[in-house]
Amino acid sequence: MATSDSPDSHFVYHGSFNPYGYMSRDCTLFQDDDGTAYFISAARDNADLHIYRLQEDYLNVESLVGKLWQGEYREAPAVFKRKGKYYMLTSFCTGWAPNQGKYAMADTMDGPWGMLSDFGDETTYQTQPAFVLKRSEEEYLYFSDRWNGSDYFQSSYVVLPIEFNGDIPILNHYSTLSSREDAHLIHFER
Repeated sequence: MATSDSPDSHFVYHGSFNPYGYMSRDCTLFQDDDGTAYFISAARDNADLHIYRLQEDYLNVESLVGKLWQGEYREAPAVFKRKGKYYMLTSFCTGWAPNQGKYAMADTMDGPWGMLSDFGDETTYQTQPAFVLKRSEEEYLYFSDRWNGSDYFQSSYVVLPIEFNGDIPILNHYSTLSSREDAHLIHFER
């Protein structure tokens, strides 16, 4: 754990730990509308995903609120909230190779979380979730990694819009990037 008044300098290191002694691998953070923050990480050699509620100062875990999909080997969690529902996107553990992404929904971060359902195509358009950015009440962007296992430094990022059919998230593939040369920054107007 480290804190700073700026995201790019002067961090103060506060220590490191495994939450409640559990292994903690691929992970993400999620802050809810009320300021409550959660740490989600893969545990037991990626066999499970754990959800921890953080303390009010965000410097330690307050409680373990969920052990999800035990034995399913999920990683790369990305969490977002839309219209009062919580969504978690994840990837199966296949090393550098992409695989069929899955998502699940819940009414609270504490769960219960629903069954995993397919998200995107059989390789999630050759990506793995990183995070979801909410631009407006109806506009959500899927930020993802496109790993290159034979040349790690040629890995890239892909940003795709998410549309919804009711509550079901649908990943649009029409803007996938076919190569690193095609990659470009998206300009966000304020």
